[in-house]
Amino acid sequence: MVAVEYQHRFNYRQLRYGSSPVLQVRITRRDNPGLGIDSDAYLDSGAEASLFNGDLLAALEIDLINNNRKTYGSTFGGSVTGYLHNIRLTLPDVGDFSMEIGFSHGEIRRNLLGRDFFNLVQIGFRERQLEYYLTARP
Repeated sequence: MVAVEYQHRFNYRQLRYGSSPVLQVRITRRDNPGLGIDSDAYLDSGAEASLFNGDLLAALEIDLINNNRKTYGSTFGGSVTGYLHNIRLTLPDVGDFSMEIGFSHGEIRRNLLGRDFFNLVQIGFRERQLEYYLTARP
């Protein structure tokens, strides 16, 4: 048997339609960590890459549209255009992560942390207990 140790425990957040693993994150510019915005992000093991609402970039004084464009597909068959930006993601009490994250050109219902984020951390879910666990090292 393999034992995994985790440094942090979080409860799923109670939402009006159920419970979900949601993290509050701080998104900052890599060149100016003092300029940032706090946002919720859903942990989504089905998402290959992280995608956030493009409106968040205005608070960071970053233009959404650049030459680094990517199309994100959904299980419902639709797609969203995102623009990739290198940002710093801070999780209180966990640490800082430099990531290339897509920011949507249109509005999306929720910000998603996908498997690109999961590659940076060790994460475990306990659905029945509505808890998840996180360690800042993969």
